[in-house]
Amino acid sequence: MEITQRQSDCLKSLLCHRLSSKDEHKSLIFSFENTRNPNLIDSLRNTAWDEDAEGSTAYYIIKTKDGIPLFFFSLKCGALYQHLDEEQIKERKKVYALAKRLISNPKNKEEEDLAAIILEQFRAGRDIADDEIKRFISQQTNTKQNILKFLLGDKSKDPNKHIIRVSNTHSGIELVHFCSNEKAKELWREYNLPQSIGKVVFWYYIVPILQKVRETVGCKYLFLFAADGTEDETLINYYNLELKLTRPSNIGTSKPIYDFNCVFMCSEITNLLKHRKNFFLNFNPDRPIDAV
Repeated sequence: MEITQRQSDCLKSLLCHRLSSKDEHKSLIFSFENTRNPNLIDSLRNTAWDEDAEGSTAYYIIKTKDGIPLFFFSLKCGALYQHLDEEQIKERKKVYALAKRLISNPKNKEEEDLAAIILEQFRAGRDIADDEIKRFISQQTNTKQNILKFLLGDKSKDPNKHIIRVSNTHSGIELVHFCSNEKAKELWREYNLPQSIGKVVFWYYIVPILQKVRETVGCKYLFLFAADGTEDETLINYYNLELKLTRPSNIGTSKPIYDFNCVFMCSEITNLLKHRKNFFLNFNPDRPIDAV
């Protein structure tokens, strides 16, 4: 059953503010406690304020109208990518060379338009659909260039040794911190809501922020690094089942030392927006059939 008006009003009564937007938050952060992951609390108390104030990472605090802190989370921009191997480069090099040749000497308008689309996709850094690649490769071309020459040519033009050459990049937002205040557990129970505070914060606050960001800049993915030390992957399963994040096999990102031994998970923001609707449509578990 969908969320009721009373439950909706309850959520609306909670406040969500940027950490550094109010001086009173400096004292509130010392009211947080989380014994399962104390490192998150250390980050909140030691570096969060400055990071939020300078804008490198955006920290948000969820509190009651009486100023009692319930939860905090943080977001920052990041980038995902698809790995690039020799076969991928070779395949796309063929497509690029053929598209260049066709656009300069097209046999018909359809061929010219398709070649123009392919070249624009390369220019914008977007991936090329498999059917488009097959359509191009099915045609013959005399442009055969060595893959190593292709790579060396780029490295010669841009010798920066810190550049990682990939097949494709994807815009993303990282959910860096996601932490409840254990001191407020009893207070949350008093709200008598059928959903945990973590799920409510994610679907009620975080996903709308992602949507708002997309209204300003392009952003495709939400991703995070799950710090799960359990044998049965409790946290990873939670992120998968409740927050709809998966462990992809075809895309990755750079991982800082801070997140070593953590598991990379992500989801397309478009999918999260769809799941958000379902979350509130099914906010209240249906009663058993034999219940009266």
